[in-house]
Amino acid sequence: MRVNKWGVGVVLAASVLLAGCSAGSDEPAEKKPSEAATEETQAPASDCPELKEGDTIEGAVLAECVTDALTGTAGFAAKMTTMGIESTTRSTPSEGALETISPIGSVIVIGDERWVKSSSSEWQAPDTASSDPVVAGLSSAASAIDPSDPMGLAGAMAGEYTVTGTGTRLGQEVFLLSGTSDQQGTTVEMVFEVTADYAPLAATGSTELNGQSLDTTTEITEWDVAQEIVAPL
Repeated sequence: MRVNKWGVGVVLAASVLLAGCSAGSDEPAEKKPSEAATEETQAPASDCPELKEGDTIEGAVLAECVTDALTGTAGFAAKMTTMGIESTTRSTPSEGALETISPIGSVIVIGDERWVKSSSSEWQAPDTASSDPVVAGLSSAASAIDPSDPMGLAGAMAGEYTVTGTGTRLGQEVFLLSGTSDQQGTTVEMVFEVTADYAPLAATGSTELNGQSLDTTTEITEWDVAQEIVAPL
C-alpha cells in the first residue's frame, strides 16, 4: 500500500510535520509553562462548541476550530517523533512561514517561496525530478504545504472525535479528543490534546503500513510565540 509519508506525518502528528510516524505516551506530560502559555484560555473560540468529557464533535468542525487557533497564534514551535527520529517545526502564521528540521531532510516555507535540504545536500529550490529521492520527496511535500494551515489539519480530521479525558500541557488544561481518520486508504488512530479554545498542544497517532506499526507524537513546545524564520538562500 502506497502512503504519502509526509501526509501521514502531518496527519498523525497533526506534522513533519514531517515525515512519517512514532510512539507517544498515553498520558499528556506536564511541562514548564511559558509566559504566553500561562494565560487563561477557558472560553471556547467563536462558533466552536464547548468541550466537555464524553461529548462528540464532527471532524470538520474540529478542524476548523483548531486551524483558526493555529493561524491566530503569533507563532509556535513543536517537536515530532517519527519512527524514533525527532524533528522540530516552527511557524509564524502571519508571515506564512514554516520551518521543519529533521536528520533526514528539512523544509522552509516563507510565503510563496520554498527550500528543501536532504542530510547530504545544501539548501536548494524544490526539484521533484531530483536524482536524490529524499530531495524529490521533500520537494513534493514542500509544494503541498499550505502556510494558512501550518499543521496540515484541514484534511486530517475526518469522522468524529470524542472527548475521552483531560490532562495538562504547558500549564494549561487540555481535552483529549480521540477518533479515527482515513488517509489515502490508511486508517489512522488519532488523539489530539487541545485547550478549551482549541489550541492543539499535542497529538499522537498510530497506523499500520505494509504490516509495520507506525506511531507518531507531536508536542507543542512554545505557543503564541513568534518564531524567527529566515530564507536559507
